Amino acid sequence: MDITGIILANQWDENGNVIGVSVYTDQEEIYIVAHNRMESELINHIHKKVGIQGKIMERLDGRNLIYVRSFQAVLDESILNQKKQRHNHYRSTNDNENMTFK
Repeated sequence: MDITGIILANQWDENGNVIGVSVYTDQEEIYIVAHNRMESELINHIHKKVGIQGKIMERLDGRNLIYVRSFQAVLDESILNQKKQRHNHYRSTNDNENMTFK
């Protein structure tokens, strides 16, 4: 993956519908997604973390632009850790309920 980040809206039409997105990385870099078919698909992933493969260029105004070739959702480690903790707590609670004393 060339970059990983959160998809956020950056352009709206006159009715308030999202028509453009950018990627915000953990390194506080912003990449404007070039208008193509992949941008339309990324609009459905707003507020989600994704890994993107594509061609990065610098625009004349100095801002970063990425032509997306492919992307995939990235699981957030903190969410996974929360799920593991809940699962382990549930298991230990159930284990205690199944204990028999002699």
